[in-house]
Amino acid sequence: MIPLRRAALAFLACFFVLAASGEAAFSSAGPLKLEEFFRGKTVGKGVFESRFAGVRREFTVVTTGTWNPKTFTLRLREDFRYADGERDTKVWFFQKVAQDRYIGQRSDVLSPTNVRTVGNDLKFSYAAEVETRDGPVALRFNDTLTRVKPGVVRNTARVVKYGLTIGTVDLTFRKAR
Repeated sequence: MIPLRRAALAFLACFFVLAASGEAAFSSAGPLKLEEFFRGKTVGKGVFESRFAGVRREFTVVTTGTWNPKTFTLRLREDFRYADGERDTKVWFFQKVAQDRYIGQRSDVLSPTNVRTVGNDLKFSYAAEVETRDGPVALRFNDTLTRVKPGVVRNTARVVKYGLTIGTVDLTFRKAR
C-alpha cells in the first residue's frame, strides 16, 4: 500500500509542477496588447454591482475591433445587452503611442485616458458621463485588463464618485470563433 501512496504523491507532485510551469510560461508571454486581443470579435459576460445603490446588473457585450496600422489606432465597438433588456453601444478609439501605452477616447468619456502596461496587465482610469433616471452623473472608472489564458481577458473595474468606491464591474472577454 505504501508504494501506491508514494506513486500517487509523486504523480500529484509532477502534476502540480507541470501546471505551475505551464502557468509561468503563459504569464511570461508578455504584456497584453489591445490591437492583438480585441482585433475581430470578442464576447464578454459581466456584472456591475453597487452595494451602495443596491444594484446588480448582469450583461453581455459583443465587441468588434478594427486595427488601422497606418494610424496605430484600434476602433473598438462595444454592443451591450443587459439582462433587463436594455441595450447600449459604446465606441472606443485606442491609439498606440508607445510599445506599452495607448491613449483612449470615447464620446462619453470626459477627457482622453492613458492606458499603460503594468507588468502583463493594462490599467487605465477615466471619468465618464453615465445616464441615470435622475440625469447624467460623472463617474470615475479604474480598469484593469488581465490575460487569464490564451483567448480570455478579465476586466475588473472600480467605479468611484467623490473618491468613494460606489460599484464594481467584473467582466470576462473570450475571443469569438
